[in-house]
Amino acid sequence: MPQLVLSQDTSLVDHRGNNSFGIREETKAETASKVQAARERVNANIAAQAYGFITTLDNPTIIQEVRTVLRSIEWADTLVVIGIGGSDLGARALQQALTNDSASFRVLFHGDSTDPVATTRLLSEINLSQTVFNIISKSGETVETIAQYIFLKEHLQSHLEAPDEWRTHFIFTTDAHKGILRQEAETHTITTLAIPDTVGGRFSVQTSVGLLPAAALGVDLEAFLSGGREFVTNQNGKNLSLTLATAHYQLFCQGTKIAVCMPYSVQLEETARWFRQLWAESLGKDGTGILPIQARGPADQHSQVQFYAQGSPIQSFLFIRIENRPDEIVLPQTDVRGVEYLSGHSLHEIINIEQRSTALALAKAGRPSITLSLSHIDAYALGQLFLFFQLAVVYLAEMLEINAFDQPGVEEGKDIMYALLNRDGYAEKRRELEEIHDLTM
Repeated sequence: MPQLVLSQDTSLVDHRGNNSFGIREETKAETASKVQAARERVNANIAAQAYGFITTLDNPTIIQEVRTVLRSIEWADTLVVIGIGGSDLGARALQQALTNDSASFRVLFHGDSTDPVATTRLLSEINLSQTVFNIISKSGETVETIAQYIFLKEHLQSHLEAPDEWRTHFIFTTDAHKGILRQEAETHTITTLAIPDTVGGRFSVQTSVGLLPAAALGVDLEAFLSGGREFVTNQNGKNLSLTLATAHYQLFCQGTKIAVCMPYSVQLEETARWFRQLWAESLGKDGTGILPIQARGPADQHSQVQFYAQGSPIQSFLFIRIENRPDEIVLPQTDVRGVEYLSGHSLHEIINIEQRSTALALAKAGRPSITLSLSHIDAYALGQLFLFFQLAVVYLAEMLEINAFDQPGVEEGKDIMYALLNRDGYAEKRRELEEIHDLTM
């Protein structure tokens, strides 16, 4: 059976004492049928290969396609990933967690803001003639992304000597058949990678969206995909995701509708940001959902934890810790009076004690938490971690009776933006806005 590198401690999530906001036994009983129904539906869908983010793990050609594209740009030294949300958060998480000396490119991330300062800074950091821009948008219409492409296309055309050389400085990761980027690629013969039809952005880190930047970073792609694949084929893995989902659903039923994700690892802070999007876009709809908050351990012990421990009891906690780290730094004997107790302890030991101490302090204040442990961090472990969260949010959405894969609230904001930018087809939306708002401001 595939080996799991994840484990989960739920000992501090249940109700204890008079001041506890943990899960009560009566809540478990009341939600049992809903949890069981969600488990059966999701597991049946997995067996029926209904989830694209899982079936793509078995795509035999995806790694070959990514590496072929990467070889075609070996002349460059920098890859700039231009995307937003699901189009770049997963790859950012991989860079922070797994960057190593075997990286074949300097990989920069850009495009999650249309602030011109960011673009000016980017241009000052790169050698344009040695840079390739990976434009990522499934629809090809993401305003933040396509605006960067329009600017960079003209910028390259005006700064490169050969008339058609600009085309070689782009790779599009987009829909296989349609969309503005697909049309542009066909018109100008620009290299592309396809995003599977069945995979949405926040579930796409183990598709070409995340795999091209990962390959450029020197990540072991086979290990990354096999970690995800082996997690979801392991019943114990699915049970881990179900346990996390069940706890959050039961807490939700008791009125706890905020989940704080707090990794005690500098390698996983971007992963928590990725988790934040996954949780928010998948669960926040139909007037319901669980709001994700990103926190950083141990830094936020000195800021947010004051509220978490003694403020309104409106949140639960998911701590993430690493059990083994390659860098072991042991504190020497010290003559600094008052801190002699630290001598002989390693920094790895101290950070994990800080995590446990925070969980226990919150438990004393009646705040429920779960601790997720990774035995170590590598590509295989990250593959499991991403699947753990994606599968958990699918189970949880079933319990909440919502669609985990759409984002109508995001779409409404896009429609309003198009109307304000006077895009064709959005005149009615603009008239609707003008009836209730002064658009001249």
